[in-house]
Amino acid sequence: MQNFFFLGQRESGGVRWFSESARWLVLNGRSKEALKHLHRAARMNGKPEMTEKITVEVLESHMQKELQSSRSIYTAFDLMKTPTMRKISLCLMVVWFSTSFAYYGLAMDLQKFGVNIYLMQLIFGAVDFPAKLVALLMLSFLGRRLTQGLCLLVSASIIFSNIFVPSEMQITRTTLAVLGKGFTSASFTCVYLFTGELYPTVIRQTGMGLVSTMSRIGSMAAPAVLILDEILPALPNIVYGGSAVIAGLIAFLLPETLNIPLPDTIEDVEERWTNINHSNQEQMQSDSVDLQDIKHPGECSDVLPPTIITERNT
Repeated sequence: MQNFFFLGQRESGGVRWFSESARWLVLNGRSKEALKHLHRAARMNGKPEMTEKITVEVLESHMQKELQSSRSIYTAFDLMKTPTMRKISLCLMVVWFSTSFAYYGLAMDLQKFGVNIYLMQLIFGAVDFPAKLVALLMLSFLGRRLTQGLCLLVSASIIFSNIFVPSEMQITRTTLAVLGKGFTSASFTCVYLFTGELYPTVIRQTGMGLVSTMSRIGSMAAPAVLILDEILPALPNIVYGGSAVIAGLIAFLLPETLNIPLPDTIEDVEERWTNINHSNQEQMQSDSVDLQDIKHPGECSDVLPPTIITERNT
């Protein structure tokens, strides 16, 4: 039962229910212990033949890049040093800020809908459940980048459309607000997963901390925008919707990560996305060359084939 439910073992301090990360063990010079856990996992998964193939040498050679990177100390400045990491970090900062900005902007302005604020709070909380389920389906079938961009753009369009709905139509205004809240919640679900897949292992938590800080700044700035209602009633919605539009467009600049292995080092990120960009450019150049080589159906060649020249001479 112990081997079936848990990978547990007894230690002096008590019972440890889960095995330590094999990657962490290798990076900390405990490769033999990591190998033991991997062999156990292989046997539990019904692949005992893998125990002969996975050795300490194979394990360390496979993680050579990570072993070299583990000797380095990474800081938040490393998120901006290289071109691809800088682009990813800047785009994610905007997406996290705008998602939180629009989310809390809608959630903190319940009294203007003319409905019981406690009922509205209940509805706003309940819409998160179906929104997250829809987001998970979209992430699986449409990909991360498209889902992120669509959720923000649809949320922005709903926020903008609510500006033109008369205040007497409370049900319509409330429905649109709930839908907008749902899509911003779906955007939150997507950006959490998307960020973890974009950042490499060696600096993933640092990157998550940076973008989460931008999210907190967005949530703090959202209530302050509500005072713009005194200048123009529609101005807060314009600001919230405008930020969502900008973030939605910027999300399309991020690389797609669906069905792509997680990067382990900063070098992996730079090599992977640089190679993809170069291959796309080469493909576009080859397509343009092929199009130039194709003659139009009505176009005649200036040089006659030798057979035609011979027939004319005869």
